Amino acid sequence: MPIRMVKDEDGSSQGGPPGGGGGRFSGGGGGGGLIAILLSLLLRNPKLLLVVVIIGGAFYFFKGGCSGGGNLAQIAAKVLSTGANFDIKQYDKAEVFEPLAYDKDKNPLPERVSLQQYCPNRLNQGEQGSCVAWSSAYGARTILEARKTGADPNQVAFSPSFLYNQIKMDGCQGSYIIKAMKSMKETGALPFRQFPYTDQDCNKMPNSSEMADAEQYTMLGYNRLTLGGDDYTIDLNAIRQNLAQGAPVVIGMMVGGSFMQEMMGQKVWHPTNSDYSMRGFGGHAMCIVGYDDYLEGGAFQIMNSWGPEWGENGFGWVRYNDFIHFAKEAYGVYPMGERGKVKPQEFEVSVGLVDNSTKNYINLNAKEGNVFTTAGLVKKGTKFKIEVNNSLECYTYVFQDSLGKSTVLFPYTSKHSPYCGITGARLFPKDYSMQIDEVGGKDIMAVVITQKPLDFASFNKEINSSAGGSYAEKLKRALGNKAIATVNFSAGQKVSFSAPADKPEAAVAVIIEILK
Repeated sequence: MPIRMVKDEDGSSQGGPPGGGGGRFSGGGGGGGLIAILLSLLLRNPKLLLVVVIIGGAFYFFKGGCSGGGNLAQIAAKVLSTGANFDIKQYDKAEVFEPLAYDKDKNPLPERVSLQQYCPNRLNQGEQGSCVAWSSAYGARTILEARKTGADPNQVAFSPSFLYNQIKMDGCQGSYIIKAMKSMKETGALPFRQFPYTDQDCNKMPNSSEMADAEQYTMLGYNRLTLGGDDYTIDLNAIRQNLAQGAPVVIGMMVGGSFMQEMMGQKVWHPTNSDYSMRGFGGHAMCIVGYDDYLEGGAFQIMNSWGPEWGENGFGWVRYNDFIHFAKEAYGVYPMGERGKVKPQEFEVSVGLVDNSTKNYINLNAKEGNVFTTAGLVKKGTKFKIEVNNSLECYTYVFQDSLGKSTVLFPYTSKHSPYCGITGARLFPKDYSMQIDEVGGKDIMAVVITQKPLDFASFNKEINSSAGGSYAEKLKRALGNKAIATVNFSAGQKVSFSAPADKPEAAVAVIIEILK
């Protein structure tokens, strides 16, 4: 009989990090820092002097001269370019990350993490609205490469122009972060030295040779870091989990006001009262490279693309509460390993069923081979989640035998990702539960773990096209030579297995019969 997927009544719990973050109203300061940043920009780009003169002159004649920093804010908005466009329909295209369980014992997170050592020099995007490419290619992709290879980040930095020129909006008016993610996964990236950046031209397209070179630098993938498929609230813990395992996070945030004016030489952004209205703010993409749970109640470290004058050498900290208020999008990129870190030779995974009401495991007994049964009868109507603990990055899929027909239980919508690249214990689905129905005496489900993505819809069709035999036999035929031959299973509270990790295309299936 079928297991049903039901939405959790109480929704998802963010289980926030230590500390309460910064206050909503924390005051502000004057415009001294802005003058310094403007002078620096003018020295590098004298053409901007004309903009300053025109705006300053107009303000003087129409407003009766200078009266503080208010007019300088308008100038800053013109010389510090942004360029991130936000559209919920675009954001919705990204699969949702299934985070690790918010459990300090099973998934302890360090109090602070920083990937700053893997960051290239903080440069300025200039007059072009190319922040999406700077945060994605020059920021996140470079960090992944530097961490993977151990090379100097400035020697392996990737070109913003190569990416931006392919994904820009009409008239060079910014872009969507999802376009950058998709391009870096499918097309790749090109080193900065092979495709230099200019803020004066966004129409130069890479030639066929450059496109071929970029293919060797494709990234593994990306996820949307939100609380659910239809809940677009950014998941702070998911961001911390990604950073803790070496994966930077590209964000889209509303910026303006003191984020531009007062951040010259400053470590932490303290929004003014007026900043919280976001009046006159615009979308800007940046790269989160660290966090500190105890810096002013907890804050994220952000790499910007406004040169070293902004923040502290191009880095700034945004407190958790302020981040929630101003940030609109967050994308985690799949980690790509770390030089010098030995990859485990054994692929170790445990799978358990957790009763929603008791929070206890539903004990499992070994039956035969990769088939397991519940140790006792499980009450009909029981809601449960699956806990998967993995030692290596993998993909998790759940199928079930529904009245003789195989169906997909997870991913339960096209919005949810089977990717488990952030290793540890995760309890999923995070915003849905599986429920044992009232009919019959046994439900059968299969958890399939792979090291590479599986076309699960096609795989499910193969199960259904397999004639005769038990569900376990049909599943085995569908896996074919993907199935790992030597797997060591054990049962108890959870089913655990270990297998050689030398076959990237290999898969392991765990079949669970729920007696009710």
